[in-house]
Amino acid sequence: MDKPVFKVQNLSFAYPSEPVFDGISFDIARGKITALMGANGSGKSTLFKLLTKNLKPQAGSQITLDGRDLSSYRLSELAKNLAVVWQNNRAPQDITVRDLVAYGRVPHKKAFQSMTSEDEAAITEALHFCDLDDFAQRRMQELSGGQQQRVWIAMGLAQQTPLMFLDEPTTFLDIHYQVRVLRLIRKLNRELGLTVVIILHDINQSFELCDELIALRPDGSLLQGSPQSLADEGFLREIYNTDLRVSRVDSQVIVHAPL
Repeated sequence: MDKPVFKVQNLSFAYPSEPVFDGISFDIARGKITALMGANGSGKSTLFKLLTKNLKPQAGSQITLDGRDLSSYRLSELAKNLAVVWQNNRAPQDITVRDLVAYGRVPHKKAFQSMTSEDEAAITEALHFCDLDDFAQRRMQELSGGQQQRVWIAMGLAQQTPLMFLDEPTTFLDIHYQVRVLRLIRKLNRELGLTVVIILHDINQSFELCDELIALRPDGSLLQGSPQSLADEGFLREIYNTDLRVSRVDSQVIVHAPL
């Protein structure tokens, strides 16, 4: 059995005004799609930032990536091991799609080093995989929100990392583009073998897309398991403090709220 890509032990973190986590432990499986889920304020974004070294845990916590303490990675080195697609991305609106995707090659470049044939190939492959061949010379300002989201994912893909973090990639998108983005994420996992860690607000999307769920309770503790094992009304009430109903159609789990 593969060792987990992330191993988290006794993780604690607090903001000056309030504690968030106090001694939580979990693993993130290699080659799987894992969702971080929970109610607003449960700590999903904080955990996301801790795992990507954008926040520093408290003393006594241990986060290891591929068996090595996360704190020992230089940021330039970490960028060769994991790509992050944030929810709120900003880019010059007149930049072309290809030029933006090319920024994914920055971790592999020395200062002022020009693009190599290997870089150009990685950019072309990322554009093609994300179905952006026809958009390569378009400017970001000409694209819809759903198209732009695929560009940001392509930029992360161009980093050629084995691990990708995505922060609410379907937020603000209509259902058409939500589905396209989710199918692309599944394709990244199944065809390229990427390990994916994702924050999703939509419970049904988490249950449908992901292999593993890390569900944060309001008190900062967590539950972890497969969607099938956690598809329980009691579990959902505990996580969201809301009465939800769970239906099963064949192997699919559907969650809805009675109104």
